[in-house]
Amino acid sequence: MSGLKNLNKEWRDWIKVSLLKGVPANKVASELSKRGWTDAAYELMDKSSKNLNIPYISLTENKVTLSDKELSISYACHNPYIVVLDDFLSTEECTALIKMSQDKFKTSRVVNDDDGTRIESKSRISQSVSHSKSSHKLVKAIESRIAELLNWPANHGEGLLVLKYENGGEYKPHYDYFNPNKAGSSQIMQESGQRVGTFLMFLSEVEAGGSTRFPKLNFEVRPKTGRAIFFSNVDLDGEIDEMTLHAGMPVTKGIKYLSTVWLREKPYLS
Repeated sequence: MSGLKNLNKEWRDWIKVSLLKGVPANKVASELSKRGWTDAAYELMDKSSKNLNIPYISLTENKVTLSDKELSISYACHNPYIVVLDDFLSTEECTALIKMSQDKFKTSRVVNDDDGTRIESKSRISQSVSHSKSSHKLVKAIESRIAELLNWPANHGEGLLVLKYENGGEYKPHYDYFNPNKAGSSQIMQESGQRVGTFLMFLSEVEAGGSTRFPKLNFEVRPKTGRAIFFSNVDLDGEIDEMTLHAGMPVTKGIKYLSTVWLREKPYLS
């Protein structure tokens, strides 16, 4: 593997010309990655994090400095793109989100692939409440923090969802992206496009169970108050990434509170 400085002049010139032509850096990085220059690809992504058409966290350093706090990167994976950060939310913010949601929970639903409607399913056993964008000072602050971290506009988020998983609650392996081969997906993507990224935030500790697991990677993230997980549902070319299959593992002791923001390709209008 080699970084950008180890590429020959021809390739360095190609990168420069491509970027000057307005080609998104992730598309340029994709071509480098396909040729085996993974280090160079992600070095380019890190240097061009504001010139991408997918959400992305620069991994140049082990910490990310935002306008309101500094975050430590606990884990990072390039393929698929997953980043775990601790203390994204403070304990006080987590407690406040739970409190403002507590009397509003309803049975969670999933998207029906056939027609795009939302239906109850045995694959998802939880309760949830959606807080409309900027509906509360805290919600607005979290949305802004996510947008700054991911270099992705806040108005591309679907809105902040708070979920409650009691004993036995789970979400079986699934994808967050909309499958373009399913009839219901075209209806959902018509205005705001694909669900290009997922941002999860653990709001509580769980005594046993409740991890977020990626079965194709044999990797899981355990619940911890304030911990966040970002993963890109698409690859560097913006195509759906089947490696992002994930599950909310059953809670076997305690209650799990989780918050999710799904990020769209275009401004979310609903």
